[in-house]
Amino acid sequence: MLYVNIAINILFLILFIDSRKNHKEGLTAIDKKKYSLYFLYPITRQLFIRTGLDKKLISRTDISEKIRAIHLTDSQEIQVKLYWYQKISIIILCILISSNFSLISQIIERSSHSIKFDTRLIRPEDGQGDETLALRFRMEHERDKEDFYEDVIIVQNRERRYTESEWKEVLKEAIPYLEREMLGDNEDANHVNRKLNFISQIPKTSIMVEWIPKDYLLITSDGEINNKDMGDEKVETLVTAILKYQDKKVEHTIPITILPMTFEKDEKLYKDLVSTLDKASQTKETDKNWNLPQRLGKYLITWERQESTSSISLFVLGLFASALVWFYKDKELEDKIKLRNNQMLLDYPEIINKFNLLVNAGMTIKQAWIKISEDYKHTADNKGGEIRYAYEEMLLTVNEFKLGIPEAKAYEQFGMRVGLLPFMKFGSMLVQNLKKGNKGMVDLLQREAREAFHERKETAKRLGEEASTKLLGPMLMMLIIVLIIIMIPAFISFSI
Repeated sequence: MLYVNIAINILFLILFIDSRKNHKEGLTAIDKKKYSLYFLYPITRQLFIRTGLDKKLISRTDISEKIRAIHLTDSQEIQVKLYWYQKISIIILCILISSNFSLISQIIERSSHSIKFDTRLIRPEDGQGDETLALRFRMEHERDKEDFYEDVIIVQNRERRYTESEWKEVLKEAIPYLEREMLGDNEDANHVNRKLNFISQIPKTSIMVEWIPKDYLLITSDGEINNKDMGDEKVETLVTAILKYQDKKVEHTIPITILPMTFEKDEKLYKDLVSTLDKASQTKETDKNWNLPQRLGKYLITWERQESTSSISLFVLGLFASALVWFYKDKELEDKIKLRNNQMLLDYPEIINKFNLLVNAGMTIKQAWIKISEDYKHTADNKGGEIRYAYEEMLLTVNEFKLGIPEAKAYEQFGMRVGLLPFMKFGSMLVQNLKKGNKGMVDLLQREAREAFHERKETAKRLGEEASTKLLGPMLMMLIIVLIIIMIPAFISFSI
């Protein structure tokens, strides 16, 4: 993981140096206050160029059409680039931050857990419970320094205990059940080569069970079979089950035969170390301190604490955040398109009514179109306010008139750009008027105004229902908080 973090930082540094050569190219007209990650855009641009993403992402028509619909008066090409620059820059920032946090975490961990300590461990006091330590050990031959073995081992630092009272009676009817369940997946008691099932309680009773193998080198307290260093001979041993019920207990001894298994050199060293640790831990259990072994046969042992690592988690968290940013930006663009469409649908009846009044006053369709567009532009320039996308599209059509584009084609393009059924219908109606004349145009506009007003009411109703649905989440949270405020004092009073 360390090398991955370093590689990410080196790659970022290379892109940064490469971007400084032409960092202003294509980015001179950007509003730095609006785009807070502007400083990363040159690096993102170089990444696009080096990897070929500029051709794959910027050429996506679905994204380009949505951005064009939102940014009518700006350069479409620049806005598309800015969208992708902003999106990728956030992802780069997430990966870079998580990678550096991961790198710092690894440096701290390496500097802390690599410190060697003496072999003395402090036992927990009675009642505190056993302590489990993950220790890294290194066995090094006292003469041949190249002969060494490193690994991690779990050490049980048992609590300091005092003499316990003996238990005397048990429920003998549970013994046959113990003999069956103890075998686990083994064939029978004479052929044991798998873990034994040391159950802690007899089902449907209050009888607790404690298991004591005769030889802890062969059978651990949890039923693991250590048959790796037995050689070729099978071993007969005993396991004692202590059945305890309140102040009563009885011991039942079960003879079993353990079959051997083969093992590797490292496995034997590990097993011998476990056995040595177990013996060292059991000696002088009343002492507060006990020493870890420093030698095992011809191997010298050094110990290190195995600290938990969080570097990988931090880096994965950064990758996860990057993926969320990718989908969030797409969702944000979809929300903007949805707001734009709702706004245009709400403005549509107003536009039709204005057309109806101006045409009835004697204006032509083109004159009415220009009049409505220029009135909006005059109001927007003097008073400012929110951009109305429907009127901005009409202003774009006026510019097409000035460029000499035929009136019918301009209306068709208007409907196609907006992409909403009422506006497409309106554009088609205007084109038909140019072809067939003004006869019946007033009636068509009046009927369309009535339908548009009805559609506006339906749109407003739908938006209201969506708003009420969004309020369900906060209302539910408030309900939970109120219930907590009411229930906690009630539970406290009951407990008192």
